[in-house]
Amino acid sequence: MKKLIVWGVLAAVALGASASARVTMAWHFPLTQSHQGIPFGNAVNGYLVWGEGRTLKVTIGRDDVWDHRGGYDWHDDQNYTNIVSALYAHDYDRVKELFRRGEQKPGEPRNPQIIPVGHIEFTLPEGLSLDEGVLETGSGLASITLVRGTDPALDGEPAGQIALALDRADGVLSIRWPKGVAPEGKCVPAWKNEQVSKELVPILFNPPTDFTWGDESGAGFVQTLPADPAVAAGFVSADGATYLVAVRGDNAEKSKAALRTALGAWKGRGFEAVKAASEKFWKGWWKKTSEIDVPDATIREIHDFGMYKFGSMTGPDGVPAPLQGPWIEEYRLPPWHGDYHFNINVEMCYWPAYRGNHLESLKPLFAMVKSWWPILRDNARKFVGIEDGFMLPHSVDDRCRLIGGYWAGTMDHACTAWTCQMMFRYVTMSGDTDFLRTDAYPLMKGAMNVYRAMMEEKDGQLSLPASTSPEFNSNPGWGRDASFQLAAAHRLARDLIRAAGMLGETPDPMWLDVEKRLPLASFKGGKPGGEIELWSGLTLPESHRHHSHLAGYVPFDVLNYDDPAIRRTTIVSFNRWQCEGLGLWSGWAFPWAAMLQLHMGHADAADLTLHMWERMFTNPGHGSRHDPYFPGFCLMRKGTFSSCGESMEIMQIDGAMAATAAVQEMFVHERNGVIHVFQGAPLKWRQTAFRNILSDEGVLVGASRRKGMVLYVDLEATHDAEIRLASPWKRGKVLTLKLAAGEKRRLDPDGR
Repeated sequence: MKKLIVWGVLAAVALGASASARVTMAWHFPLTQSHQGIPFGNAVNGYLVWGEGRTLKVTIGRDDVWDHRGGYDWHDDQNYTNIVSALYAHDYDRVKELFRRGEQKPGEPRNPQIIPVGHIEFTLPEGLSLDEGVLETGSGLASITLVRGTDPALDGEPAGQIALALDRADGVLSIRWPKGVAPEGKCVPAWKNEQVSKELVPILFNPPTDFTWGDESGAGFVQTLPADPAVAAGFVSADGATYLVAVRGDNAEKSKAALRTALGAWKGRGFEAVKAASEKFWKGWWKKTSEIDVPDATIREIHDFGMYKFGSMTGPDGVPAPLQGPWIEEYRLPPWHGDYHFNINVEMCYWPAYRGNHLESLKPLFAMVKSWWPILRDNARKFVGIEDGFMLPHSVDDRCRLIGGYWAGTMDHACTAWTCQMMFRYVTMSGDTDFLRTDAYPLMKGAMNVYRAMMEEKDGQLSLPASTSPEFNSNPGWGRDASFQLAAAHRLARDLIRAAGMLGETPDPMWLDVEKRLPLASFKGGKPGGEIELWSGLTLPESHRHHSHLAGYVPFDVLNYDDPAIRRTTIVSFNRWQCEGLGLWSGWAFPWAAMLQLHMGHADAADLTLHMWERMFTNPGHGSRHDPYFPGFCLMRKGTFSSCGESMEIMQIDGAMAATAAVQEMFVHERNGVIHVFQGAPLKWRQTAFRNILSDEGVLVGASRRKGMVLYVDLEATHDAEIRLASPWKRGKVLTLKLAAGEKRRLDPDGR
């Protein structure tokens, strides 16, 4: 045993030393669409570097450029009583009328939407071509190799490298050109794409204004918005380098002045300063980030590149990440308005913050939600007639303006409960009881008040007379006691009871009653042991991207795996789910499926599912897609059986972030409050290790495994904590451990 422990110590040292040596990703030109590009970002600005031949393009996006016009408010007759009455009468015209959006005002969009900015285009000298790009995720630095000749496929003679770096603080991207190469640059506003201008002209947008710097060292443009601050983007060149950025100002002149200031500062400092800033930021960021060592390049890339993108699109000083993060394409308005979807997508975007040990990245999202409290209270008052509730719909802009008009999503109260779970999980991981008292606890109480107002008494139990399961629109799209809603309500009740104890308060008897009398799920046959139904009377009838009826396992973790009846339920429910197959799953559905599989102990299935996601739902530039890139695999496509490939590019960052989190859960996840290590890691990984993966109680976990045997488990408490750990050496044994803040402890097979 002594020899094994020594090996484990050496493995830990090696793993820690590799923190700066995260994976290097490769791109092979030509890259013909923006979302195939090399990504950079600072949680506000997003850049995608792509192109072909001798043309290099840099798409610039910002996730705060909203046209806030359009959308709608919750109205008084859109209440639960009216909705239930119409649904039970099967009067679906009435249901749609209740969720009417109102008349679209002339010259305004129907919904708020993020507006694309554009791209900067550089033309290299004749005889040069873009060949291969690489990104060092450990430093945030990238380079692109140039070759001589017009066809890089012919393996032309190397002709130098383009270097790229981003200053994380102010979001300026810098490009250093090879000696003797001075490309011509020009700005291409999104407006110049016919599809964009065709949509913007009717809603009273004016064309952008182009300008150049007086010394002809660069150029820029300003795009004004009808009712929101303008955005300016451009570049400036000096001493063999070019600097790019997009900024915002109250009007065109202020935006232009801000752009000049931002670019002028870097023009005088030089590329090396940008490079140093990038290296400094990423060195500090990776030091605390989860780290894995696996003999599987794909899994390692999913994790490291995913955490790089998470660090690029979020931060304590950034904009909350919408569907695409800051990487907004320039050739059209973003799908689904680029909005915030709270029925899974926002949650997935932020999953890496938890196990990945970057809880600070959650703060802008939580602050945005708190700024909506007056609206959420008004929604609850109109929905269920109470003054002390909160109600968050599924699709909103950054001001919580309702988008769309999809009735089943708008009344999906699990969106509120899921947001509460995110907040409470942050609390238990961080130990931030001040945030619990001021932010999370009030929202949690208000969310539960709405749930209770929706419930009725039925056969001695509590019941939701009309409820929905996300985006399941057939048979007929609603039912009594949707399992997704029940799981969310139980998670909320349990967290409220615990939160009250943390704050020294007495739990509300109503929460205890909900926990006691509300069913855990809709079970076929009416009790645990039967298959989990979507809602009462409906078992899963088809492949569906939202695995919501299984949410009692992941993410809400309210089903006790040790209960014999629940074990029977698990077997029959998962058998049905697997039998219906993956034909209609979306990109983000695969990582969720992997989590469900690994929580069941099906490590190889989880591993395969993540490999399928990477192969089928990423493009040639590692971009995360909603639809498959290739035909012949599944039918989740935009449109009806339309062709896959580049023409169908819908990038959503949620799939990549969920895949990253699923990899972390392969090494550490919790079920019913018990930590499990390596349960999702296939035994074919003969030698593997990890560190800095954060448990739900705020303890950093690390471990090493060799030839199927766990050599040690390392624990480090970020605050006072008590944890329960499933022994990796003795099946069925659970270790209960108390750790003080900052305490480190190593466990080994001898029980030390």
